[in-house]
Amino acid sequence: MDRARSTATKITAPKTMIVKPGMARLPDWLHNRYLQCALLFYGAMFVLGSFRALERSFIWTFNDKLLHFAAYFVLTVLVYLGLRSRPSGELFLPRMFWCLAIASGAGALDEIAQYLVGRDSSFDDWLADTAAAIVILCAITAGHLLHALWQRLHPPPEPRDDSLDN
Repeated sequence: MDRARSTATKITAPKTMIVKPGMARLPDWLHNRYLQCALLFYGAMFVLGSFRALERSFIWTFNDKLLHFAAYFVLTVLVYLGLRSRPSGELFLPRMFWCLAIASGAGALDEIAQYLVGRDSSFDDWLADTAAAIVILCAITAGHLLHALWQRLHPPPEPRDDSLDN
């Protein structure tokens, strides 16, 4: 009876995954909701970007470089939030470099794919993608530095010891 109760607990426990011997386990980063959103967002950009009719209508409505900048701005934010759940001992800067590498690599892959499907691929589009990643990562870094400065200039108040008032 104890064995059945233990198995039932494993099945109904949240985020419990039963892995049979010989069955591959998914990497932990695939369970990260921000990285899942980044993958879905990039996939949607990839698929929608392959339609030439959409390309023509959007380019006439919006600036092409502005669309690239906005899309990779959002993608970089999602990747940054997804990589934020790394172990706390990890340094801040490597996460920034990984975000930049992922966003820039995704932009390069997008331009290569555009060339392969017969669309206009452009080095300037890749520069807009990478510029978006750099701008948001600089803004995040500035925010972290301002927060650290604020914490240094305004330390939390010391806890009061009411026993000294007597």
